[in-house]
Amino acid sequence: MVKFGERVDRRTLTINERVLLHIYERSTTKAAIEAPFPLTQQGIARALRMRVNHVSRAVKALQAQNCVTEASARVRGEVRKRKVYLISHEGHATAQALLGDLGRRILRVRDDRGVVREMTVAEARKLLGAPSTFTDLLSNVDGSGVADLARLSPERAGAAMTRSEEGRPRGEPFLGRGRELSEFAVWAASEVPLLAVTGPRGIGKTALVSKALEPLEREHHTFWFTATEGEGPEDLVRSLAAFLNALGRAELSGRILDRSAPLREVEAVLERDWPASATVLVLDDADRLPAEVVRSLVGVMRRRGGKTVLTAETPVPDQARLRAAGDLQVLALAGLEKAECRRLAPKGMPADEFEKMYRLASGNPLSIKLLAADALEGLGAGFSSEERALLRVLKLRQDAD
Repeated sequence: MVKFGERVDRRTLTINERVLLHIYERSTTKAAIEAPFPLTQQGIARALRMRVNHVSRAVKALQAQNCVTEASARVRGEVRKRKVYLISHEGHATAQALLGDLGRRILRVRDDRGVVREMTVAEARKLLGAPSTFTDLLSNVDGSGVADLARLSPERAGAAMTRSEEGRPRGEPFLGRGRELSEFAVWAASEVPLLAVTGPRGIGKTALVSKALEPLEREHHTFWFTATEGEGPEDLVRSLAAFLNALGRAELSGRILDRSAPLREVEAVLERDWPASATVLVLDDADRLPAEVVRSLVGVMRRRGGKTVLTAETPVPDQARLRAAGDLQVLALAGLEKAECRRLAPKGMPADEFEKMYRLASGNPLSIKLLAADALEGLGAGFSSEERALLRVLKLRQDAD
């Protein structure tokens, strides 16, 4: 165990302690459908840069101490189930105590300018931000006891912000929406805490918010969660717990370790631990979650401060009341302009056929893309451009039923 006043180097932690911290920082819950590769023996060995046989001995010792449990789970990206290792209640408490001691130890770090300076391990971890962890930091301490922060976080030297991006789209082309982006920016600079981006399916709500969020990410922590139809609050709570854990606030993660925490417990932890004005929360497809869950989360965010964005096809819970109180701004999306939709259609599509299809689809980009991709086998020259466009829309509606 780490002793007070010790300087941190490669020999500070034992193999068992390093494995324990790794499992603690990456652990999921027993109820999770999939487990990350870093919770397998091979994943632990790769992350900590040690041999698999050393990891095998360490997890056996930690199991004997009731600090970790073994489970069989489907690993993300793999077909067959594998053995994974999860933190137990005893291990959770032991790891937290170890991190508390470790965070106060002194570490020599090399910054992006090549300057070596001393700071606590906790301070160095905050500089890195998520997804880097304490074990990432300690695994990169060299033989002279120096951790190179630029090597650990080459894309963002200096202060880093924590991100959680479950379901957020990346790398997709973005068209138009200049006016809506401006409205989002005005809201972000205002005192209004909530923004509801509404519109029909496929209109571009998610893409707009993802694009508009980019300028804020440099100075704000960001939490993004895309809801799934019919799901309860469990996945959302797990994501919130992992996000707070990355910020060094692990109580919610501990509470949901072996059970589902009641909504009132989650509220109480968020009331105390949510990083308030330093964070933007995005709840994508909020209307897919139970109304009481959305209402509870919105209530916490209103009281704690910061910014919250909700996307939905229908009005969010208590929308009229929140607008009247000045706590909610609504950004209702219409279809894209014709010139932007034309870029989504095949180049060879006749202009008159596109005109009819654009009008029938009301500028909805998803509808335009689906209609344009539909070859409509069997349609010959006997149909007019308007009839072909109409048949595309009718076929689309039939396929959606």
